[in-house]
Amino acid sequence: MNNEIELLSINDLLDRHFYIPYYQRGYRWTEHHVTDLLEDIYAFSKSSNINDKDFYCLQPVVVKPKTWTENQESIVGYEVIDGQQRLTTIYIILHYLMKDFLKVDSLKEDYAKEIYSLRYETRPKSQEFLKDIKDDKSNIDFFHIAEAYKTVQNWFRDENRQLNRSDKDDFLKTLLGRKEDKKSVQVIWYSVEESVDSVDLFNRLNMGKIPLTNAELIKAIFLSSSSFKEDLPDEANRKKIVISQFWDIIEQQLNDENFWSFVTNSKMEKYATKIELLFDIISKKRTNEIDPLYTFIYFVNESKKENSSLWDLWLSVERYYYTLFEWYKSKNLYHKTGFLITNGYDLKTLIDLSVNSPKSTFEEEINRRISASIDSDFEKLSYSTAGDYKKIEKVLMLFNIESIRTNEKITEFYPFRFHKNQHWSLEHIHAQNSESLDRNKKEQWQKWLSYHTKLMEDVITETSDAAEQIEMQKLLDEVKLFNDDKLTYEVFEGLAKKIIEKFSEKNEQQINDPHNIANLALLGHNENAALNNSVFEVKRRAIISMDKEGAYIPVCTKRVFLKYYNDTNSSQQYYFWGHSDRESYVEEIKKVLAPYIKNQSVLN
Repeated sequence: MNNEIELLSINDLLDRHFYIPYYQRGYRWTEHHVTDLLEDIYAFSKSSNINDKDFYCLQPVVVKPKTWTENQESIVGYEVIDGQQRLTTIYIILHYLMKDFLKVDSLKEDYAKEIYSLRYETRPKSQEFLKDIKDDKSNIDFFHIAEAYKTVQNWFRDENRQLNRSDKDDFLKTLLGRKEDKKSVQVIWYSVEESVDSVDLFNRLNMGKIPLTNAELIKAIFLSSSSFKEDLPDEANRKKIVISQFWDIIEQQLNDENFWSFVTNSKMEKYATKIELLFDIISKKRTNEIDPLYTFIYFVNESKKENSSLWDLWLSVERYYYTLFEWYKSKNLYHKTGFLITNGYDLKTLIDLSVNSPKSTFEEEINRRISASIDSDFEKLSYSTAGDYKKIEKVLMLFNIESIRTNEKITEFYPFRFHKNQHWSLEHIHAQNSESLDRNKKEQWQKWLSYHTKLMEDVITETSDAAEQIEMQKLLDEVKLFNDDKLTYEVFEGLAKKIIEKFSEKNEQQINDPHNIANLALLGHNENAALNNSVFEVKRRAIISMDKEGAYIPVCTKRVFLKYYNDTNSSQQYYFWGHSDRESYVEEIKKVLAPYIKNQSVLN
């Protein structure tokens, strides 16, 4: 479909003729819709912090050229496929201002043009009614038009608003401002060829199959028949073919969940057309931006700048994509930039830095940013201290990423897809008490005891130490004395304390802080409170089971529960996370993150 797309001011629409076809429903805007439009235009008309030739942008109006006969006269105008509610409301506002403010029946004298006309195929009397709006409940369309008119009238006459002549003048000047004026109201004008099936297009638009997203509107800027008019026809067509083909390549790559999760923290479902993410990055669209057409307007303005080239604008899109794709394929840059992106660093800033800097300078800069993002005194951070949780989480995330990046034998990349599609939490590697269990939820205590009962039974079977067997059996028998009816929270606390002590290093609580990084690992959020508060060996078995089932376990978390970091392990230490385990774990974190910690001392 060969479409024309441009921004037209409401002033540009004056003198035009619009035909509302039979498949359109009648006018149905409510007081809420009309008031919102009035408030927005008024606020814009009174704003002072704006750029030269700024404008308030309305949603798209989709039309196609049409000629029809009216009173034996041939009328050349447009069939409105989408946007008749906006066009009718603007007409009603203009009609009110003509009658009440300008006191005229025509805009000809003040604006050298007449108000545009609206012709309804199945409601021919509406055209005349719009010229003299009054209360009329005989027709549902007349009723809604009259209600909208009263809303406009009441809004301008509201005593609390206290609009004077100057306010109304500012409003009208803005509403009918021309493109070259300081302020104007503009509409996205989307014109399709006459050969297009109007009903089919209307249905597809309203069913959401081809929503006029920023991406679709931007595509029309690059591929409409008016694009590249400065070029010879063959060259213009060549550029459009190149853009069309590369557009599909970018869209396909962004639909790859691994690539998508590398370049953004947004969910894929947020974007119907994935390339729109790239346009949002280029336009610096903020996450809290309220204008749904912000990105499209940015590209329109960029394309109309003096000395600008539409082709150069497209090449900038390619440059952004290629930069991201280059990072994605580089094990080194993938992990470093991926860490920064995941932690909210502005992607456009990083790309611009990459494009405008030598590779060595760029890498120095991202190293600097990584260094600045982590706490070098991470050993002093505590899970239980306000503000430290996220700091620990960031350190452990970087530890996992760097452990993969710096190991030449690991060919896989850190899976940001899994990282961003799960809720992550800091897991205590070894619980030293059961305080986090809800004393009012008996099922939690029962589940906790079942986990540890199974562990004790296995130890009795597996150990060759007779004394250990006797001691473990004695504890197991004590647990089994208390059935569901006899089990109170106080009884449970006593049993849990004995079990935890049995599966802990001697004097552990005196020599280790359970809430520092030495006893924490990164793991997908688990709502199983009983498991979260279990001893090391119970968790180790659960981790192995989860891994077998295909759950994603971060590489360093997996290594923790395999005792990967402690070369001095003995069989006696196998069931608990001891002091030497903690020391070895922290030393490995220091070793892996050393380049960034050292860089901090240089920066300071």
